[in-house]
Amino acid sequence: MSRFVEKTVGEVLEYIRSAVFSENYSKEKGLLQKIDARAKLIVILGLIFSAVISRRLEVFITFITLSLILAKASKIPVGYYLTRVLIFIPVFTGVIAIPSLFNIFQPYDGTEILTVVRFNQEVVLPLLKPFSEIAITEEGVIWAAKFVLRVTTAVSLITLLVLTTRWSVLLSAFRSFKLPRVFVVILNLTYRYIFLLTDIVLSMLYSKKSRAIGKEGTIKSWRLNARIVAALFIKSYDMSERVYLAMISRGFDGSFPYMQQSKMVLKDYLFLAGGLLLSLAGAML
Repeated sequence: MSRFVEKTVGEVLEYIRSAVFSENYSKEKGLLQKIDARAKLIVILGLIFSAVISRRLEVFITFITLSLILAKASKIPVGYYLTRVLIFIPVFTGVIAIPSLFNIFQPYDGTEILTVVRFNQEVVLPLLKPFSEIAITEEGVIWAAKFVLRVTTAVSLITLLVLTTRWSVLLSAFRSFKLPRVFVVILNLTYRYIFLLTDIVLSMLYSKKSRAIGKEGTIKSWRLNARIVAALFIKSYDMSERVYLAMISRGFDGSFPYMQQSKMVLKDYLFLAGGLLLSLAGAML
């Protein structure tokens, strides 16, 4: 593995630890931190559902703007918030959105905006309709923009929920809605042990780097990294067995103790009502 790849993997893992597992801002005394977790969960899910079924750009832009306002009111730095929202969009969404820009991937004849390549004869390829040029279409641009904004809206709202709510409180909210106990238990264990797994991966990378002398060949490097991946699978499987046996020996009966939810007050009901009305309005547009 090259130094660039090693450094990239290490920085990505460090980013995941700081972005996903950070609860620093959930302890602030901002707007959303004072709202009951159950009300926040219902509103966030309602807004995401509204964004999923809506087809208007105005709805997506409104929801994203609202999330920025709520982040600011919740004492979350806008730069910190945008970094955690936008970092995933080009990597995951772009893979799906970019091909839709071009006419060869569209089942309809769109309005061409820009011709990229023109061929002297018709080209026939498997799974694609015959084409004589590759062009960007207006319909493809609109679909891609809606898709990217829809995903950005969902990610921004989920990020807002995670940053302003402690994980234990969020799990208690899940249990209060009578979600299956096994679902909540698996979610809790996954959250806790992904953090541990990233630590193991980082330790293995640093251990390999500290024992490397000189420049490794590409073939030798990939062989060593393949062994590291195999060792990681074996180690994670062994750790899961030991953790489960340790839990059983301490009286684990399939459930975790969760925090008791306090009663919702007027501000929680007002937030819930306003969020649901906004969700309904967005879904109807």
